[in-house]
Amino acid sequence: MKLVTKSTMSSSTLSAVIEKLIRSLCLNDFPCGNGTWVKSKKLKTWIQSMESTDALLDLLSCPRSPWRHDVMWSPQALPLRQLAVQTPERLHAPFIYNYFTSLRIVDRDVTAIDGGLLKFSKLEELVLSANKISEVPTANLPGTLKILELRANRLSSLDSLASGAPPPHLQYLGLSSNTLGSQNDPLSVLRPQLVCLDLSDCGFQDQQALLNGLSTLPCLRTLLLEGNPFTLASSYPGLTVDSLPQLSCLDTSWISPEERHRFRGLAKMSGECVSPVSEGPNPRMTVDDKAPNFPVVSYRYFISYVFLRHQTPAHSVTYPSHTFEFFSISISLDVFKCFGPHFRHLLFPPWLRNLSTTHCIFTSFFFFIHILLQIEVCGFF
Repeated sequence: MKLVTKSTMSSSTLSAVIEKLIRSLCLNDFPCGNGTWVKSKKLKTWIQSMESTDALLDLLSCPRSPWRHDVMWSPQALPLRQLAVQTPERLHAPFIYNYFTSLRIVDRDVTAIDGGLLKFSKLEELVLSANKISEVPTANLPGTLKILELRANRLSSLDSLASGAPPPHLQYLGLSSNTLGSQNDPLSVLRPQLVCLDLSDCGFQDQQALLNGLSTLPCLRTLLLEGNPFTLASSYPGLTVDSLPQLSCLDTSWISPEERHRFRGLAKMSGECVSPVSEGPNPRMTVDDKAPNFPVVSYRYFISYVFLRHQTPAHSVTYPSHTFEFFSISISLDVFKCFGPHFRHLLFPPWLRNLSTTHCIFTSFFFFIHILLQIEVCGFF
């Protein structure tokens, strides 16, 4: 059964490229289709040479299978091949055209969007990036289309969108990397229900004129303008946010309530403080000659010292201040001379001899208490 007929149109048209990709799926060839390699349940005995359905499905997705094809151009390509294995009798031309909801025809040298695209009556996403399209006739776009990506084509005007009614459900339009900056009002032909618009790298220089056109899109929530000359101005984000209060995201950055409050009223002063940007910053601008050629890194440290103190035991006896004065006066060098070696060892215990100078300063007070207590115990007073 013949599923798709070859187009007699030029191979550079969109419909011709899509039909060529559909033919590359080999929906009538092994392991797809209803050929002699498929087991028939009507037979009483199964022939061993025939392949089972599961084995045929494995041939479609096995990494080393020679029947595995490139299906990156549509998420429905592989399911369609699997359907050609399971129920090949359902495959016919209208069914195949209606089966696709997303087509990604990238870098296929497409030059025109022809009327053959209308056969895909359930198409919702169409990506045509990196082609050679110069016009977008809305009459050739399916009415179910929600996403249209035309990045990096040869569009210089959107006048072709005014030739017919754009898709009524179109929510995303990608026009980045096209020379659209020469148009005075290029956005007046867009549908008001547009939610996301990509105009990055389009060469727009007059920000105020562009914002006037964008103000006619009340449902616009996401806007990409990066890469245009006027984005180099310091007032670019504030003027855009204040001029389009319905925006939620600008250049892949979410707009916070604090930013809206900070930029409030900037659109009313646009005529006084904002002017079109015709060129970028001068790379020969003056630079401080004393500035180093390398980054300078400085470190600061804060050091604190903690001295240990000898803790007084909980069972120690506390004497009044006059007692220490009395004993300190009563003890003299003569008293120390009359003591024997054994008592000198008692007065200077090992723990005191092992202390450092710093510790001895802090423990001198407790040392004299120790001496006086030992003298009192021995009965000298």
